[in-house]
Amino acid sequence: SLSDALPTKDTIWVGTADEVALNATEGRPIAAALESINLAVEAAIFALKGSSKTHRFTIGIDTGPRPGIAWFTDGVLIDTMQTESIEQCIKTIDSLIEHHKFQHLLIRMGKGSPSHRNRLVNAMLRQGYVVELVDERKTSRGLNRNQHSVSAIRIATLAGERIWELVELQPTEGEVKELQRRSRIKSQGRVTISSDLARKVALGELTLEEAIDEIT
Repeated sequence: SLSDALPTKDTIWVGTADEVALNATEGRPIAAALESINLAVEAAIFALKGSSKTHRFTIGIDTGPRPGIAWFTDGVLIDTMQTESIEQCIKTIDSLIEHHKFQHLLIRMGKGSPSHRNRLVNAMLRQGYVVELVDERKTSRGLNRNQHSVSAIRIATLAGERIWELVELQPTEGEVKELQRRSRIKSQGRVTISSDLARKVALGELTLEEAIDEIT
């Protein structure tokens, strides 16, 4: 309760932005909204470590339509997250980078799912981040296909090939067919989107729902 005294003057606590603003001199507050509570907990963990700045901050990404993310500070796993889209993945990474202090940043991605991977690669390169591609086959042995966060952990710990330039976005035929298959599932068998619409979805120009709406 905000009415209770803190155990010590260095106590770390999490509250809303208003609570933190009104009690900024009490302990070591961390502001959070409901949707950012996980990041606030991460900030609290960093504060508990007592280190003001991490030497190397490493983010591993298992690429795909629902990317998994894992992040490390100086080789120590901090947490993992399953995102629901490329857009959410990019926003999450931007937020992680914004909320952490470090000297060097390294982003490692799996080579799988080329269109999703390339969109993420380009987004990271445009912001000047160091990006490496890791052989996806080394990360998936014995894994359930849906264990994206576990795969992201392995990706983050493996050295990869440095990517220096923006890559061409060119969906493969396999990705196009997979999106067409997903459109049938999403529409409960009512429609199959065209290959042109599937390519737009793969490139991030449309969501799968928007592509289905265009032909229904």
